[in-house]
This record gives sequence, structure tokens and C-alpha cells, in this order.
Amino acid sequence: MSAAARSGPVRALFVHAHPDDESITTGGTMAQLVDAGAQVTLLTASRGEGGEVIGAAHQHLEGDRAGLAAHREGELARAMAALGVADHRFLAPVAGRFEDSGMEWGPDGHARAPRHMPPGALCRAPAEAPAALIRAVVEEIRPHLVITYAADGGYGHPDHRRVHEAVVAALAGLRGRIEPTLLFVETPAEAVAAAFDPTRPGFELTGFDPAPAPANFPAQAPIAVAQDVSAVLGRKAMAMAAHATQITVAGEFFALSNNLGQAIGAVEYFSHAAYPGPEPMPGAPYASVLDVAAPDAAVGGDFAERGAETERGAAPDLAAGPRGAAGTGASAAAEGPAGAAGAGGGAAAGSAGGAGHGATGAEPAADPAEPEASAAAPRPAGRPRLSPWAVIHTLLVAVLVAFLGTMQHLNATAVSLGGQQLVLPWGLVLALALAAAAMWHVSVLYRSTMLLVVTAVIISLGSFALGQPGLLPGHDLLVVNTLRSVGWLFGPMLIAAVLAFALPSLKRRPARP
Repeated sequence: MSAAARSGPVRALFVHAHPDDESITTGGTMAQLVDAGAQVTLLTASRGEGGEVIGAAHQHLEGDRAGLAAHREGELARAMAALGVADHRFLAPVAGRFEDSGMEWGPDGHARAPRHMPPGALCRAPAEAPAALIRAVVEEIRPHLVITYAADGGYGHPDHRRVHEAVVAALAGLRGRIEPTLLFVETPAEAVAAAFDPTRPGFELTGFDPAPAPANFPAQAPIAVAQDVSAVLGRKAMAMAAHATQITVAGEFFALSNNLGQAIGAVEYFSHAAYPGPEPMPGAPYASVLDVAAPDAAVGGDFAERGAETERGAAPDLAAGPRGAAGTGASAAAEGPAGAAGAGGGAAAGSAGGAGHGATGAEPAADPAEPEASAAAPRPAGRPRLSPWAVIHTLLVAVLVAFLGTMQHLNATAVSLGGQQLVLPWGLVLALALAAAAMWHVSVLYRSTMLLVVTAVIISLGSFALGQPGLLPGHDLLVVNTLRSVGWLFGPMLIAAVLAFALPSLKRRPARP
């Protein structure tokens, strides 16, 4: 799709069953869409009233469905702040209509509906009840992308399955008036195995238990998008950690109430409703969900002109489409590089099956000779724009460490050992440890080598400035002819060099299933 075909920001709607599902399965994609200038909306069906509470600090919420619902609303708000998502809604305006159904484990190792459920349980409601509310949101925001669970619900949770059914029914009920691309969250079998691998470096430090067997269903449909979210994995981890009643995060691993450890997903996978298999989508797997977003014509091309731009303003083309414009129909045709994909409600992939609304449509492939030199180049997937807050936060941390380290680094203690006087430079050790902790914090949080280097440079330059006679508090804080001061001046740069090559958070991962 050419840049001229996009009249405003890409709009994406994520539909999930409970608070925390969005951060675990799609948090990285949401953050990258926000960074790319997209308008992201999260729609959560329940408030997670039936979740098992972890952590001694929150045990008073166990069994208190109303109290836990209110608490998890706050957790979700904090998670969305970490991801930068401003538009997050619940399916029902008040608690109690679509409640967390709960679940129990079946003999096959997957989740199933519990024997005892509240009257307002989500999975008890007919699919059309939540579908009508989802349809209203789709009609309001006219998304180019709708993303939800596959038919199996990931690991079989009955609420996940019901949300899948409701989303498919909601789009079918639009009867082709709005035809967004419908994507399902999937995980290839090899990715499931790798996530639960207890031999991964660092797992032994988490305190989590190894899983005897993964509970997730492996992907049944071909992977259409493999979105590398390693560049925002720190923000994804922060969003997950915000759900403290449900998730424990330790480094690059997490566990739910069962304490079974798994790696935080650095690649998020999606199947396309129009390509349930066995043949994959032409050109797949794409590197970003933006690459398969529906064209403006499929969702109402004049929507942006009717005042739907976000406060960020209109963005350039963010979705250089695949060969032919891809839609979400239950049936689609793709004949070679110039083929076109149908646009409709989507047929569900997976073991439980699903229904699409069957409308089809096509957009001719762009003329290769069409001049696009003036089009703004899309930002590569996995390389988010650093926010002003990230830069400000880094500068504040570096200045604080420079001041504290300079004040501390000359402290030492003389001890006698075998008749010899030894000087223990504990002040320098503490100062360098503080600098290392600050640089590790910035690196893991923002996944940026540039900010790591900036932190080290500011610490060294700030320390040098504090040692100048013309500045307060004066040159006596930094005596440059001592080894301790030399170590403090150059130590942060050496630490930064080590971290830049050693930290997994700063290494790129291939976006392949």
C-alpha cells in the first residue's frame, strides 16, 4: 500500500478476556504500535474477579471478587501507562455483567470451564451478548486491525474461547460495512518449548519451578506475523509486573500463581483469519502487524476527516502492505505477487473452529512504477522511537549518580594486615556499583545502547565538573592525582562497554517463528 492510501494513523483494537492477558500475549506489539504513532485501543471483557491472588501483600483480596475487581482495574491502568496506551476500556461499564468465569485444569493438561461459576460468568453468556458490545466499539473507532485469541484460547481458558467467538461474531454482524484485518494470537510449538525451557540462562536465579509440560496449544494456523518486540521487552515486563496479584516477574522470566517459570515472549506471533491453512499467507511471516493492516477503504476512508485523529496528529503510512491488500474475510484469494486477499470477518483457526462473515473484497496491487520517493519511510519493526520521558529519565538518573558517586568515592578504610597497612577503597566500590546499577536499569528498561552510553558519559562528565575549582562544592571532592578518582572518572565508561556487549537486553533477536 502506498503512503497516499493512508489518511491518518493506523487504528488497532485489542480484545482480551482479563487484565494481564494483554500484557503477556500482546504487550510488546501494543507498545510498538504506540511508538509508531498508531491509535491503540484495549477492550477487556472482565475485571479478573476470579483470578488466583499471589503475594502476601494481596492475600486479603483472595475470595473478595468485588475488591479484587477494583484492584485489578488499577493494575490494568498502570500496565497501560507502561505501554503508552491511553484508550483502554471494559466491555461492560460496571462490574458484574461479564465476570471472570474462572477455570480448572482438565485431564489433558489444558484449561476448561469450572464446575462452579458465578451467574454473570463470561463463558455462560451467549456469544452474541459480548459480540454486540464489541461491534459497537468497532463501529466507533473503525480499526484497521483487530487482534484477539485463536479459537483454542491459547491454553483453553473458557473466557478466552468465548472472547474469540464474540469477536468473530461481532465482525460478522457488520456485514462488510467495516472490514478490518483480524489477527489471532498464536505461538508456534518450538516457541512454546523454548519459553518453558528451564535450561535457559538465568532461569535458575528466578526461584520459579520448571514446567513438566507446557499448557499452551501450539499454533494450528500458519504464522502470518512474527513481531520482534525485544526492543520494548523492558516495557512489556513492566506492564506485566504491574499485574502484581497475578504475575511475578524476575528478569526476563515470569510465573503465574502456579510458579511455573517461562520466558517473557520477545517475539509475538499472530495468524491471519483469512489464511487458516494449510497454505500460509503470501510473503509471511511479516515483521509487523502494520504490514497486514487493512486499507482505509475497508474501514471507512473518511474516518480521519471526521475528527478521529489522535492528539499525536496524522501519521505517515505505517503499513506497507503485502503483495495485494490483505483483509479479514473468511474466504480469500491470493494468486501470485499481484494477488488480493479478501476482506471480511475471518474464519477462526484452531481446534475449536470458528465462523466468519464471508464478505470478500480486493484492492489492486500498487503499480511498481508509481513514484513514492516522497513517502515517509516506515520505522523498522522492533525499533521504537525513544520517548522524551526516556531521555529525561536517563539524564536525571545519570546526574544523580554522578553527584552521589563523587561524594562517596574517596571514602576508604585503612587496615593492618600482617604488619602492612592496606587501604580498602570501599567508597569507590560503592560508587561504581551504583553506576553499574543505574546503567543496567536504563539498559533493561529502554533496551537502548545509546542511552546506556549517554548515562556513562554524563556520570563521568558530571564527576569531572564537580571537581573543578570554580564550581561548588569544589575541587576537593575529586582529587585527580589519586587512583580512586581516576577509577571513578573512567570506571563508568568501562562498565558501559562491558554491559553493551554482555546484556541480552541489548542484543537483537531474529523475528522468525
